[in-house]
Parts: sequence; C-alpha cells; structure tokens
Amino acid sequence: MSVLKWGMVIDLDRCTGCGVCQVACRLENNIPPAGGAVSGAGAPDWITLERRDNGRSFPESDDLYLPKPCMHCENPPCVTACPVGATQKSGQGGIVSQEYARCIGCRLCLAACPYGVRRFTRTDPVWPRGMEGTLTPFASVRPKGVVEKCTLCAHRLAMYGPAAYTTACAEACPTGAIVFGDVEKLRKGAAVFELLPEKKTEPQVLYASRRDWARQGSDE
Repeated sequence: MSVLKWGMVIDLDRCTGCGVCQVACRLENNIPPAGGAVSGAGAPDWITLERRDNGRSFPESDDLYLPKPCMHCENPPCVTACPVGATQKSGQGGIVSQEYARCIGCRLCLAACPYGVRRFTRTDPVWPRGMEGTLTPFASVRPKGVVEKCTLCAHRLAMYGPAAYTTACAEACPTGAIVFGDVEKLRKGAAVFELLPEKKTEPQVLYASRRDWARQGSDE
C-alpha cells in the first residue's frame, strides 16, 4: 500500500493572478500585510506569484501566472543543509516542516532550495494598528532572525483530520486553480508536470497546463 503524501496541483490555465491565495495564506498563518516590516521591503509571502509570458508579441502573446509555495520535496535539499534539524521531512504525509525554536538563522536552507521559496525574517513582525486582533491562535508568529516557509497549513491536519484537511490557498482560490490532496492521485492528470525536474527533488507541489510553452518552462 502506498504511503499518503499531501500535495497540490496548480492549474496554470485557471490561475488569473488575483492574489487571493496570498491573502488567505497571510490570514491563516499570521503573516503581516505588506509593509509590516517582517523583512527589508515588507512582509514576505509564503506563496509567491510570478507572471510569465511566451516571449511572443500580440496577438500570439499568452501570459500565465505561476503561484509558488514550498514544494515539499520528497528529497528536500533544505533538510540536508540544515545543521540543527530545524527543517525536517514530516511523517504527516511528507510535509516539510520548519521549527522556529530550533532555527539559528544561518540561511543554509535558503541557499540549498532550488525553488527560492524560503524567506528570512529580518525584523520582528509588525501589524498596522487595529489588526492585532486578527491573529489566529492556530499558527505561531515567526520572530526576527529565522527562516519561514509554506507549511501546507499543517495545523489544519491536526484540527480537522485527513478527511477535511485542505490548505487556506486551495480553499480560497475563486477559480479552483489549486487542488489539494493525495499527490499520488493528483499527479495522474495527463497535463501535470513539476518545476526543475533535473534537480530530482520529487516535489509534492505540481502544475498543470495545456500550453506547451508553459510545460517547457518547467525547467526554468
């Protein structure tokens, strides 16, 4: 019997770049709004949103948006790089966890990650006046000097159980572009591909698109 691995497929043909996934992630995981002084230029997003085009001019131009959370790799180079065990491959469906109490801020995991989806907190988090009451008690607030990342909202697994477990970004996406679940079942789609396959990390976050140029760009 195969071991369940949590992950998601992000359909690039459905993603409109609206950013609702980023807002939902911030609310769920106690990330201050942009300009909240978590890092140099503002609060980092755990799921970035890149805009790409096929390099052609109108009318052949065809933009797409590429949401990038932590890939929760089967073979995560960040785990090997961490000298204190702050980053670990969890037994909870293969989620790559980050323990802030152990993190010493060396940033070796940032250097090891080929996807660039980890963030370093340079200052203490700050919320605009009146927003302090919006914090959720289910996720910790990251202090200054640690690395933070997408956790696939792992606290929700403990709260709701496997049957109802999903991420905030998947739940909030208005176009259904983010589908969360057992990655082995999700990867059976014919149009599914991964980023940087040559790195052999075996990510549990996958993508789908019927546009050939989008798939060709998976090697970045």
